[in-house]
Amino acid sequence: MRDKTKDNNFKDSLRVALRVQEAKKRDIGRNIARIDQETMDKLDIKTADIISLIGKKETAAIAWPSYPQDSGLGIVRIDSRLIKNAGTSIDETIQIRKVITHTAQNIVLAPISIKIKSNPRFETFVKRKLTNYPVAIDDFIFISIGISREVSFKVISLKPSGICTIKPETVLYISEEITEDKEQGADYVTFEYIGGLHHEIEEIRDIVEIPLRHPSLINKLGITPQRGILLSGPPGCGKTLLARAVANESEAYILFFSGPEIIQKYHSETEKKLRNIFIEAEEKAPSIIIIDEIDSIAPRKELVLGKWEHRMVSQLLSLLDGFNRRGVVIVIGLTNKLELLEPALLSPGRFDKIIEINLPEEKGRDEIFRIHTRNMPLEKSVSIRELAESTQNFSGADISGVCKEASLFALKRYLPQIDLDCEIIDPELLEQIEIIPNDFYQALKKISKNVKLRQKLMENDKTKENNNKKI
Repeated sequence: MRDKTKDNNFKDSLRVALRVQEAKKRDIGRNIARIDQETMDKLDIKTADIISLIGKKETAAIAWPSYPQDSGLGIVRIDSRLIKNAGTSIDETIQIRKVITHTAQNIVLAPISIKIKSNPRFETFVKRKLTNYPVAIDDFIFISIGISREVSFKVISLKPSGICTIKPETVLYISEEITEDKEQGADYVTFEYIGGLHHEIEEIRDIVEIPLRHPSLINKLGITPQRGILLSGPPGCGKTLLARAVANESEAYILFFSGPEIIQKYHSETEKKLRNIFIEAEEKAPSIIIIDEIDSIAPRKELVLGKWEHRMVSQLLSLLDGFNRRGVVIVIGLTNKLELLEPALLSPGRFDKIIEINLPEEKGRDEIFRIHTRNMPLEKSVSIRELAESTQNFSGADISGVCKEASLFALKRYLPQIDLDCEIIDPELLEQIEIIPNDFYQALKKISKNVKLRQKLMENDKTKENNNKKI
């Protein structure tokens, strides 16, 4: 008679190496790993089985079949949460194996960056949200609470050890001690949180990731990598969001500053501050310098009168030429006024690549709505497709505003039932909260006023520009 224990141990030891790729938007936050049928057969994995992902750390995910176009590519698609828990990144290789999980007897979660008072009812609420959820020690877990709010936790204690599944009989405790994690703050954005900009993200990745990760490949080809990217487009279309995602997903040293904040009161102080930033970037290379509102420190020379402004532009041009640059230093500039920028910045070797970011089309708006409503308790009758169709000329920031306003309108309906003097809101009431179509209708009416006003101002600017050209 065959020893089933030995068979299970053998299957548990089998591993397959797969290359990490980002999850599709529909899979984000579902804790699933998409793997192809060949890998599933080799490891005897069925849909919804628990698997282990082993990068620098080990974490758990739920196995799900790959998309047809991914078959045979040797990849696994996981979202940024699983990427963080596995200690890996896009295009790196991780090990996949099937695991036999145990029921978690005890688990302790520590909140990240916010203090939560221990409360049995809240702990029961969290456990109910996590039932059948696979976890490992040091995993980051995200719980949706109320309207459009997500609380982050870290697993700081788990019994038994290894990969466990949370069940109704699991004893779950939430620590009152805060675990600080700067990466999970409000500014932590990855590329998967950006909708409607697939082509732009691919371009940035090609320029940023290859020189940073594989400089030897660039040297072998005998080419000079592009060191400057200019992101241009109207306000609210995702320029700053893209730059923040580059900073968060890159392992490079990041220097982020806004143009106006670099301008100093006294002569030569601005140039000195610019030089110090580039010197720091060289010393900490590989590094990325991100300059928001770059047009404020590099305007067209014919548009400025002061000599110090000419020197400021000349200093930036000299630094971008990088005569003394050692190591990999990439500069990303952001502007919504490309026409005001000094043309010399666009010469080869400075900003080699200009990526224009425009208002999202309907498909992009659909993606953006799905990203912003991912953790919102939507009533079933809410149609994301209809929202995308009715928001022509809306930017990504406008859509974010619609979702926030809809949440506030929903909250107003529930305020009479909420005891605001109580430190913790009743979890059962939180479960009842829903955002209905009328909440979005009211939000659209409110944000549409801002969109129309912006369009009017932009049209006026274009008229003035055309009149100046005629003169």
